[in-house]
Amino acid sequence: MRAIPHLISVFRLLCSPAIVWLLGSQRYRSALALVVLAGVSDWLDGYAARRLKVDGRLGVILDPLADKVLLVTLFLTLGILRLIPLWMLWLVLGRDLVIVIGAFLVRIFRGIRKFLPTTLGKVSTFFQIVLVLLTLADAAFPSFVLFWLKMTALVLCALFTTWSGLDYVRIGIAMARRRIVAVS
Repeated sequence: MRAIPHLISVFRLLCSPAIVWLLGSQRYRSALALVVLAGVSDWLDGYAARRLKVDGRLGVILDPLADKVLLVTLFLTLGILRLIPLWMLWLVLGRDLVIVIGAFLVRIFRGIRKFLPTTLGKVSTFFQIVLVLLTLADAAFPSFVLFWLKMTALVLCALFTTWSGLDYVRIGIAMARRRIVAVS
């Protein structure tokens, strides 16, 4: 029973290649349904972990890994298929790359191991998810309303992705400048 949350996270990881295949086959409605199911599974694995009192290193790594793999896979695929502009793909990937490299450098040179997501980072992720969902919805059910909602989400996603990226750089610089306190 205690493996259920981890299995749900693995399911979400396995959704990524299936979604790529569905999108490549232009089966947008099925891809949208699977993305929604993966989103529900994200909530479900957290609920199951709390309910079953499962904690530990595997869940701490597996859950955010599944989330990030799914989101990056979706952005890559939607960018390659030109369902989102390539500049948006590069903005999202560039921000994530800067965060990962910055966290690695601060860990190596300053020994800082704890990196918590910021409120701006969470808002950015929210709008990235909204953009993906509206892009898939517009591809599956083309309409004037969905198109304009998608365009609005694109602007908000770009704004918050840029803003949060700059905020993470500011935080990383502050971490790098901190004095290392010797513990005796």
